[in-house]
Amino acid sequence: MTTHEPVPRLQLSSPGDVAQLVPYLIGFVPQESLVLLVTRQGRVEVTARADLADVQPNGQAEHLIDRIWGRFPDADAFMVAYTDQPAQGWGVLRRCRQHLPAGADGQCMLVAGDTWHTEGGAAGMVDRFGRIAAQATYAGMAASRSRADLEARFASPADSVELDRAVAAASGRLPAVTDTARIVERTLDLIGQYRRDDNNAAPPNAAGRIPAEDAAHLALLGLTSAGRDTALLSITPTDAASHLELWRAVVNAVPASYAEAATYLAGMAAWMTGDGAVACVALSRSLEIADRTAAEPLAGLLDRLIDQVVPPTAWEQVREQALTLTEPEVRRAIQQPAVPTLSWENVPPPVPKPTRQRPGEAPPSPGIGI
Repeated sequence: MTTHEPVPRLQLSSPGDVAQLVPYLIGFVPQESLVLLVTRQGRVEVTARADLADVQPNGQAEHLIDRIWGRFPDADAFMVAYTDQPAQGWGVLRRCRQHLPAGADGQCMLVAGDTWHTEGGAAGMVDRFGRIAAQATYAGMAASRSRADLEARFASPADSVELDRAVAAASGRLPAVTDTARIVERTLDLIGQYRRDDNNAAPPNAAGRIPAEDAAHLALLGLTSAGRDTALLSITPTDAASHLELWRAVVNAVPASYAEAATYLAGMAAWMTGDGAVACVALSRSLEIADRTAAEPLAGLLDRLIDQVVPPTAWEQVREQALTLTEPEVRRAIQQPAVPTLSWENVPPPVPKPTRQRPGEAPPSPGIGI
């Protein structure tokens, strides 16, 4: 699910305008999808997308409605099914409308190929380059051609001798897992070297991509409780975009087996920017890596935030609570003045798995409940 704060003012006067806007609200052109535009007083508060196949079973679309309207009880909805099977699409749309709370206004539209259809029989072509699309682009909103294009942004390189050497070198420079203070210091130092600052100025070592060894070092630090907490709690709403850029670069530079924490941190940064599509892609990728390694997922916090339709504006409160749970060394470092202050989409919750303890690593220290 994707929140919209701040969102440019775009005047929508027809179903065709809505069809132009939806890809910019969720970040890509949907296919075989249910999209819910949740509105209050004429303003889109949140946009939710789910695969049609996931919401067709009895109770699934209704559960999605319950989750959203539990958070926005006075909202209305504009509901769109993107499908080449109109009968099934209309069936899901009518179930959603019937399940809306009393008093909520629900409008429905189906998009098949490049044509939109309303229940009243109106139809028209989806203008990918129309007025609303142009205004959204000018306002800085982007729409990839497909979700697969977003997923490609979180691809890890193929295993190679060079990458193995980089990981081995980074492992050799990694502080002992019991040396929390050093882990915190090293994590903040590397983030400072490669993250753009609050004025979007290039970091000291931004001449090119992150060197493979330093990227591997960040990825490995993220797999420790102290390193992961430090990286997460150093993100603020004002600098979240630069943290997203940093952690995505790490994911793109290290083998997939080491990228779980980096992908999760990128997803958290994306959630804070209100980019629900990217947050959900990152979450799915992080859970996929955890599933491959048969380990307990690290991305539980992000999964709960998305599943419970928590808006990014809640981060300060979540962060304050997390600071009370993390280790003292992390808390002291984050609370120092020198440290920066701080589309959703329907994703199934992760399956609980055994607690992780990597070879040679001490049991994890207390940290954020993720």
